[in-house]
Amino acid sequence: MKKLKSYINKITGEQGQSSENKTAAYTGVFFVITLAAVFLINIVIPDKSFSAAENRMLQEFPHVSASSYLGGRLESKMESYVNDQFLMRGAFIKVKSAIDTTEGELKANGVYRAGAGYLIEDIVIPRKETIDGAEAALKDFKARYPNINMTFLLAPNAGNVLKDKLPATVRLADQNKSMNSFYENIKAFGINTVDVRNIFKKKKNDVQIYYRTDHHWTSDGAYLAYRELVPALGIGEPIDFRSRIVKNDFAGTLYSKSGFTGGRYDSIKINIPKDEKSAKPSVIYYADTKKKTTKFYLLGNLGKKDAYTVFGGSNHPMYTVKTPTESNKRLLLIKDSYANSVIPMLAQHYREIVVIDPRYYFDNVDDLIGAEGITDVLFLYNANTFFADDSLRMMLNE
Repeated sequence: MKKLKSYINKITGEQGQSSENKTAAYTGVFFVITLAAVFLINIVIPDKSFSAAENRMLQEFPHVSASSYLGGRLESKMESYVNDQFLMRGAFIKVKSAIDTTEGELKANGVYRAGAGYLIEDIVIPRKETIDGAEAALKDFKARYPNINMTFLLAPNAGNVLKDKLPATVRLADQNKSMNSFYENIKAFGINTVDVRNIFKKKKNDVQIYYRTDHHWTSDGAYLAYRELVPALGIGEPIDFRSRIVKNDFAGTLYSKSGFTGGRYDSIKINIPKDEKSAKPSVIYYADTKKKTTKFYLLGNLGKKDAYTVFGGSNHPMYTVKTPTESNKRLLLIKDSYANSVIPMLAQHYREIVVIDPRYYFDNVDDLIGAEGITDVLFLYNANTFFADDSLRMMLNE
């Protein structure tokens, strides 16, 4: 303690400094010691892979390579890593949600309390640099592979399709303007687009397209998108699927993120071919875990907090789906988690689907295309994720 006092005296001046200066010095030293302690604890404590409060995967310590460093991906992932793994991060999120809820706010942590039990996420306003970078990367990617069919499905979010559910005083950003501009630009590069907005708005009163408590589309919404995708991809006719409820008390991402409780839980459905006898079996191989399975739906995950992982598990960097179809087409599916509930249906149309998530995939995509004999590429994202994320640009530019 004497050494600490001596040190404080040195940084504040001589022994005769005022008590106010000494107090400020003690406070400064305490702050530095606290930050150092937090930093050391963060190093010692193992990384968390999942946030229960946000119901999403967290960024773990990124893979370090020359290509990720030179492409700027390492810096971006390190920033996400520090934010996601900060000590007591979950507690801060819960406190913020509790304060917003007790004050009767319509919005908490970017989520609105809407009609019919819906929680609706705010619309992301894309940064010009993000969109320009993504479009430039897509243009270059298409130019490298002029003979590969490329298609982009950008799914609208609930805040776009279900505007009528929002409180009367709430006006969200115009997502359609951003989507229209993006679609128009990539069409000029030779990339096909699939626009599900019209069918969603037409069917929204007949079908629950989005979960009430989660940011994903439901299996019914995914099925509508699948039926729009098949003719656009040139893979024959859509197959008829029936849905089966596997969980009735699902509380998803937005429930956890907002802290708005007391609403309506969701049902999770899975889609199964109506004619199961003629359906082709698939083999799924997860490269990160080196596990092989014939099951698209992991029913054991329904009892977990992140029950949406019933659709293929957590976000894997890369996996393959092989199906003995008559078609020899091999699809590269570049996606976010919206695609997870579509993949079991698309699998019936391709000999192989190679699935990659650019947020977690760090290998060279050009090498992958050559090794797997890819004939078609499908990009499938929800607009909010795509407009806020640089990982696709970084991956395509490596």
